[in-house]
Amino acid sequence: MADLTHLQSLLDREAKSLQVPGAAVGVLLDGAEHVLTTGVTSVDAPAPVTGDTLFQIGSTTKTVTATAIMHLVEHGRLDLDGRVRQYLPDFRLSDERAADELTIRHLLTHTGGFLGDIDDGESWDTGALAAAIDAYDQLPQLFPPGALASYNNAAFRLLGRVIEVVCGEPYEHAVRRIVLEPLGMSSSFFFPWEVATRPHAVGHTVREDGPQVAHTWGLFRESMPEGGLVSSVRDQLRYAAFHLGASGEEPVGAATRELMQREHVPVGVPWTGIGLPWLLDEQAGVRLVTHGGNIGNLQLSSFVLAPEHGFAVTTLTNSAPGKALGNLVTDWCLEHLLGATPQAVRLTLREPEPEYAGSYDAGQWTFEVDEQLTARFVLRPELVAAGVEGMPDIPLALVEGGDDVTLSPDPRRAVGRFLRDDAGEVAFLHLSGRAARRIR
Repeated sequence: MADLTHLQSLLDREAKSLQVPGAAVGVLLDGAEHVLTTGVTSVDAPAPVTGDTLFQIGSTTKTVTATAIMHLVEHGRLDLDGRVRQYLPDFRLSDERAADELTIRHLLTHTGGFLGDIDDGESWDTGALAAAIDAYDQLPQLFPPGALASYNNAAFRLLGRVIEVVCGEPYEHAVRRIVLEPLGMSSSFFFPWEVATRPHAVGHTVREDGPQVAHTWGLFRESMPEGGLVSSVRDQLRYAAFHLGASGEEPVGAATRELMQREHVPVGVPWTGIGLPWLLDEQAGVRLVTHGGNIGNLQLSSFVLAPEHGFAVTTLTNSAPGKALGNLVTDWCLEHLLGATPQAVRLTLREPEPEYAGSYDAGQWTFEVDEQLTARFVLRPELVAAGVEGMPDIPLALVEGGDDVTLSPDPRRAVGRFLRDDAGEVAFLHLSGRAARRIR
């Protein structure tokens, strides 16, 4: 039995230091589950976080959506390389050729090429997802399907709609039937009225005087396939155990799980590659199959598998610094439980150059990059008015030998790169997996 006393101390200490009101950590090692918790669900109505506390897991939901899709592929109801129009004949994009060529695999691997970060509606109607997809002909097509990986939330809304049409039922009902119920994930929900009657964490903004409760849910119905699942750390460990092959052939068999975790698109930055739709990485020779989530910088989660070691760690948190907390927990586990100590590497940097300065449009926000390569995160005014939390400035630095960029305060690995067009001009900032198009 692993002794996680030191991990509990790290969790308590760093959560307090980072101003994360509450967190839950799950570790799966040698077939044994370990749950560690710290803090409270809300600073306004403090209740201790437990292993059964519900958190919004955000984009880890994409892997649940993908598991349902691959169940349908296994059962011959979908073709992984089938065109989306085979299932949604009236589907449209702004680029007719792209709409005709788009496949299920493109959507799963973030290579659809259309704008991925789009506005959320304000409906809980059963028709919300279909209505959202009907407006995809207004989305800019940034590059042809398959040409480049750029993290795409909108693609998973589209996958959710495919599930609805193929199964003949709402997305949430299909996913519960196909994925959640077979895995015994009885503490995982999509709707706020299901969560409200159970112990749950609320999101917080961090101000000068400390964390403050954010009075918002964060997502509406059309966003469920991309990030809407609310779950406990115990349910997340059940989910991890399944994808590590610990139990059963449902919702998908072992060969499909392996296919999902295999590299389908090489990336290099900030991950080594993309699976279906797992984000792939490695640390000190240990292969990592990962996904995380972020609901409005209010609730953040991490989810990491090391398949060859039968290992998983997940961290659920209720404020923006939870991302840093999750990284600390994951690194501790990899180093102390798997012997995967991060290598001390410092990239060679070069001087910033004026040609990279400009505005880069990501849809819901713009990166304003100055000549020193500080990227200022500028939300659209209507999102600010709606209470969406912004992000701090990102100080970047050029890596010697190309257009890769790293974080100048911590230049251990590239986090993105500038992309050039056919004429050699800087055309995109590809940062943290997303391509933002240069507009000036």
